[in-house]
Amino acid sequence: MRKVTQENQGKKTAGVEGVKSVTPSQRRALAHTLSLGQPVQPVRRVWIPQPGTPEQRPLAIPVMGDRALQSLVKAAREPAWEARFEPNRYGFRPGRSCHDASEALFTALGHKAKSALAADSAKCFDRINHCALLAKVHTSPSLRHQLKAWLKAGVLANGQLFPTGEGTRQGGNISPLLANVAWHGLETLIHERFPRSGSRGVNSPNVIRYGADFVVLHEDRQVGQQGQNLASRWLKTRGLELKPSKTRSTPTLAVPAGTPGFAFLGFHLRQ
Repeated sequence: MRKVTQENQGKKTAGVEGVKSVTPSQRRALAHTLSLGQPVQPVRRVWIPQPGTPEQRPLAIPVMGDRALQSLVKAAREPAWEARFEPNRYGFRPGRSCHDASEALFTALGHKAKSALAADSAKCFDRINHCALLAKVHTSPSLRHQLKAWLKAGVLANGQLFPTGEGTRQGGNISPLLANVAWHGLETLIHERFPRSGSRGVNSPNVIRYGADFVVLHEDRQVGQQGQNLASRWLKTRGLELKPSKTRSTPTLAVPAGTPGFAFLGFHLRQ
């Protein structure tokens, strides 16, 4: 309750119930009501401007009680998933930042020129397949029912309720963890497809991901192209797809024609 009502930056953003300021006695009372299976209310749609672009990013604000219960469930489930998550995943994880992802790329690029596949998923949070996600979470029936209720809660915008048949809404406390669960396995899949071969002197690709953005680095350009096809098929089973305008293969070293390197998390990286 303290995280949701006092420490969180969005503590004064109300959900559909209109509550954005909670007294100490109300916090204590609400804390005693937190339990799995309680009724779920729709989320409120809020649009956030995207700096430097005319686009707006949709946020979904749950009611205060759902925010608190989501924080409780996240605190219970996140440590187990943190123990399983792949090593080069940096977005929405405790103790990791975009600078850690950039440092990993710097290390991977520091000694040898490579070919890079820089890719992004289109509307990552909004298109995650619910059935695939809930099967992957693999938890108790009561918690699975609660997660499904949050996913299916609907969005209230301008007085109209819209169903949520796919995706996990950005703005909920547990949404980043669920998105990371949905993406879990991509790095392992690419490494298994292109294993390291000491006898041939071939290394496995570097796969570095932050949120829906990821980079595949390898000496062989064909590996990046095959990795793109592999990632596209894998994402499709989860309801996701690569965004063509933000997916490109490029060398990291200067070439006679074209611009070397790629953009990632606000940096332009090249050999």
